[in-house]
Amino acid sequence: MVTFSYRARTADGALVEGTWTAATEADALEEIREQGQFVIRLAPQRKRAVSALWTKRGDVDAGLICRQLAVLLHSGMPLRESLVSLAGEGNERETALLVDLRRSVEHGRPFSEALAEHGDVFPPIAVEIVAVGEAAGRLAEMMQQLSDWMEQERRAREKLKTVLAYPAILFVETLLIACFLTLVVLPAFASLFVSMDAALPLPTRLLLDAATFVETHGLGLLIAIIVLVFFAIQLSRRPRVRFCLDRWRLSVPVFGRLQREAMWMKTYRALGILLACTIPLDDALAQAGRVAGNRYIEQRLQSAAHSVRQGFPLSEVLAGEPSLPHILFELLRTGEAAGRLPDMFREGAAYAAMMAEHHAARLQAMAEPAAYLVIFALVGTIVAAVALPWLDMMTLFV
Repeated sequence: MVTFSYRARTADGALVEGTWTAATEADALEEIREQGQFVIRLAPQRKRAVSALWTKRGDVDAGLICRQLAVLLHSGMPLRESLVSLAGEGNERETALLVDLRRSVEHGRPFSEALAEHGDVFPPIAVEIVAVGEAAGRLAEMMQQLSDWMEQERRAREKLKTVLAYPAILFVETLLIACFLTLVVLPAFASLFVSMDAALPLPTRLLLDAATFVETHGLGLLIAIIVLVFFAIQLSRRPRVRFCLDRWRLSVPVFGRLQREAMWMKTYRALGILLACTIPLDDALAQAGRVAGNRYIEQRLQSAAHSVRQGFPLSEVLAGEPSLPHILFELLRTGEAAGRLPDMFREGAAYAAMMAEHHAARLQAMAEPAAYLVIFALVGTIVAAVALPWLDMMTLFV
């Protein structure tokens, strides 16, 4: 359901303003007229319109919307009626998005242009696929392929997030344990050692000095960390810095291999579906670069698209690319020689997904014992710093 703000006049000419909730604009108009009022203005509430413009990809399941539209279009329902039937089934943001798409279609605009206005929900590749479907009269088929691609991308993205989140959580837990032992446990024993005039060994003095520094300058240290993080985030948004960081991510030990497989999996999957939709290879490369989520790969594919337009084979352009796994390159070269690039891109995406899942499982298996080893090392160091002064005092009484 959508909430509309309206202005109308009653039968005696009085001006009335208010809100009305209905499934569609036509239903709201008819229901208000049934109340004996003549509508002057009717529009969705501004709050809803703003929320549609600022829709976040995590709040709107674009893959589900595309799949629902594909089912309705396959059944023979026109696009406008399909959008009307879907409006109100999802959350507030999805409803506002569908209402905006329906209004654009009613005004005679191509559906692909309507999707392009919501780039935070539908990526450029979706706009290209829908435009091809509209031009070829195969919109239902293209929506089905697009929904399959979006759902695959979402599963791969969530799996990668899970893999990377697990070591991060263990690292934070280790840091909190170290801070607790250093700032709470060790100073309690330090006062006892000082009262006994005991000579403290070097590890104990170092930890106590660190704890004293944090207690004395804790606020300034926290502000300095926040400022450094803020400037690091701002610096990482610069194109050149982002390019270098994305390139470095692909060469990091352990994580780099997983990143390369995940990035090229998304790239090959996008190229496969774009070429299957009869989109030229150079345009497909330009669109797939935006899907990869890595500035280095995006720039590399943009350069490859330019070379392909000049007549160079894609396998020759990407030969020697360090981030491209060797098997994926061989599949590319085979598909180019056999004239079966779309099939080989899909095969390559499936292989990269399998290898990424394999390395993700291995990384998860390695993360837990590695984190426990770090925790034991930290705890052991602090325990030794506490125990050594006691051992020194015991030797004095022997």
